[in-house]
Amino acid sequence: MKLLTVGDSFTFGEELSDLTSAWPYLLASRLNYEIKNLAKPGTGNISMVRTVVENIDDFDFIIVAWSHYSRLEFADQFGIFDTWPGHVSRTFVGDLRYRNQLSEYITRYHNDDYQYFQYLINIILIQDFFMKNNKRYLMIDAFGNDYNTFKANDKIMTFRKKIDPKYYVGWPDDTMMEITDKSPKGPRGHFLEEGHQRVADKIYEHIRHLGWIS
Repeated sequence: MKLLTVGDSFTFGEELSDLTSAWPYLLASRLNYEIKNLAKPGTGNISMVRTVVENIDDFDFIIVAWSHYSRLEFADQFGIFDTWPGHVSRTFVGDLRYRNQLSEYITRYHNDDYQYFQYLINIILIQDFFMKNNKRYLMIDAFGNDYNTFKANDKIMTFRKKIDPKYYVGWPDDTMMEITDKSPKGPRGHFLEEGHQRVADKIYEHIRHLGWIS
């Protein structure tokens, strides 16, 4: 079996001394699956959707570890990039420094409800895409997609009901942050080896309860 994982820095293994200690590798080892981890630090959800669409035919099982709903993707003559409210990038320097103006604008004028709604749409679309292609999949949130913040919005609640929690680890309340609570963190806030083991264990147990393994 071939497993594909997509996500942001928490799935990539940012701040680990060995990237093969990240949860995708731990999970794949336990399942005895071949693993391709295409997570990237700082990436957003649109990038993950594109990666899944481009690679779905080559894998038997795909796990999407969604990033924060506020991350937005843009492109310019230098390539594709993500930014979000409050974003200060160490890479937006030299010819790229003008991108900081976009980050400043988004910080001042973003609309949380709209961005959260787009996050839900991405989930629903990719969920249906997996089903259409008869692919085994799971989803999980990395951080920040707070269920309680948006309860009062009827439109958002309507779309939430379209999401199948059977294939969504921790939905709607638990993200990787809850799973790794009080585990050691790196200087930039990423959970380390213990946290990655917890995430791998949580996903493994979800898979077991689905009956995909004995």
